[in-house]
Amino acid sequence: MKLVYKIPNKLYYIGNFLDYSTYKKLHYDVFTFKKNNLKSTKKDWEPELKHGYKNCVDKAGLDKNYLPFQKIKILLENNPFHRINFKGEFKPAIHSMKDGAGINWHDDSGHIYGITYYINRRWHIKFGGELMFSYENNKGFIPISPNSLLIIKAPMMHKVAPVSKSLVPRKTIQIFVEGKK
Repeated sequence: MKLVYKIPNKLYYIGNFLDYSTYKKLHYDVFTFKKNNLKSTKKDWEPELKHGYKNCVDKAGLDKNYLPFQKIKILLENNPFHRINFKGEFKPAIHSMKDGAGINWHDDSGHIYGITYYINRRWHIKFGGELMFSYENNKGFIPISPNSLLIIKAPMMHKVAPVSKSLVPRKTIQIFVEGKK
């Protein structure tokens, strides 16, 4: 595990988050997950989140007792960079983004944290899909890198740039932490 970038008490981008065998299993399972189990967010998400994008994010809730998710939870609770206290539910979900999908500017209001675990093994910068952020004087983007994890403490403005012509969808595990701050 390696801290790649941080804005103290707001954003933490961690590389090599899981051990290789757990990452490999998670990657295989997510990429062989049945597409018909994924549901479009077209009807669920507010119009502002989808504005300007030609495709919507597909998502599916997942079993929180699946071993790789339990490892992610334990590492989030005990990582040396920013520990997460799961007082509420731990609800991991797959997000799958094909050509033209993205998420417009938002701040994850209503959540304490938004956590993204990046799964794609190979991703070229020309495929888009990077997370862009803006907080006070800090503005930038987080590239898609395999086996990396991003923790954002809400509220913090961010968006996902549109995916463009990738050979495979952009795949992440999303976890939102709810409860009292």
